[in-house]
Amino acid sequence: MITINNKLKKLREESKLSLRDLGEKTGLSASFLSQIELGQVSPSIASLENIANALNVHITHFFDDQTKPDSIVMRKNERKRIYSQGSKAIIQPLAHKISKKKIEPFMLTLEVGGESGEHPYSSHHGEEFGMVIQGKVRFTLENNEYILEDGDSVYFNSTKPHRWQNIAKKEAFIILVIPGA
Repeated sequence: MITINNKLKKLREESKLSLRDLGEKTGLSASFLSQIELGQVSPSIASLENIANALNVHITHFFDDQTKPDSIVMRKNERKRIYSQGSKAIIQPLAHKISKKKIEPFMLTLEVGGESGEHPYSSHHGEEFGMVIQGKVRFTLENNEYILEDGDSVYFNSTKPHRWQNIAKKEAFIILVIPGA
């Protein structure tokens, strides 16, 4: 499991932003951002997306291992994992860092009661694809709710507010494909 605290602090400092400045750009409090940097709390998936956008990086920056060469194959045991305690979720990239990827595939694991964020978010441009591999989730797009189960998929404009929630009594596994860098 990797943590984002060191990468977040380094990016913020490289951008010459104070915690307050970053808070204004993300809508998150400076104290919450400080707690993330100190490793005391983990952000929701929606908050992590907002932070990445405010720092002008892709969410995958928090997964990237700059020491590894580009590779077209990613073994299961090579996947990095970010655990979001607030979302009760694990995010895992399904492709290595490759320069100028057009898409970013992820595995989103939602624990019982897990969600992408407390509120719908629309922090990235482009289109998004999601497929429930296992479980039962409520997918909200704008004001519309859809119940998705094993094998169901969605394709939508990701600038529209959206949210994922696990509504079953077991983990849910979702493949997500979002726009690349």
